[in-house]
Amino acid sequence: MSNSELKDKVVNWHQYRYPTIDNIPNEQSINAISDLCSNILLPIQNEFGEVSVTYGFTSHSLLKEIQKLNPSHIAPNLDQHASYEKNSRGKVICGRGGAACDIVVTGFESNMYEIAKWAADKLQLDRMYLYGNERPVHLSFGPENSRFIQIMNMRMDGRRFPGKRGTCKELSNLIGIADEL
Repeated sequence: MSNSELKDKVVNWHQYRYPTIDNIPNEQSINAISDLCSNILLPIQNEFGEVSVTYGFTSHSLLKEIQKLNPSHIAPNLDQHASYEKNSRGKVICGRGGAACDIVVTGFESNMYEIAKWAADKLQLDRMYLYGNERPVHLSFGPENSRFIQIMNMRMDGRRFPGKRGTCKELSNLIGIADEL
């Protein structure tokens, strides 16, 4: 799959859930999405196989719809899904810049920590959020290149909350897996 096809996945991820919402990125966001695909998604795809985007680019109009239906599971001012998009007051939604998406790799749906470990070791990612070994991995590429990892835990009521955090080189310790993965 080409970089262009991956960009389409990142932008059009929403179509089956929110088919009537336009999700059109501005030029700066298009460039950031392209960088995300070139530097993160394409290398993962080349190493492991087909990448599916479960949550990708989120324009202001799509964000408003998501906030109406499911506001408790998103953090648009932090997560980089909005890339360089602006809200109705003309302010950038997420000041971190860059772009992000949540992915699953075909054949690794029950072992996404293997994908996370490889990405942490090999890629210049900005942020990674882990929701569990059998859940999508959130990856971003941005100007900070912080290599930050956040483990997200879930309460009994289904709400997520931050757990352990660290850097890419600490991933194995954060999720309690052997370095051999």
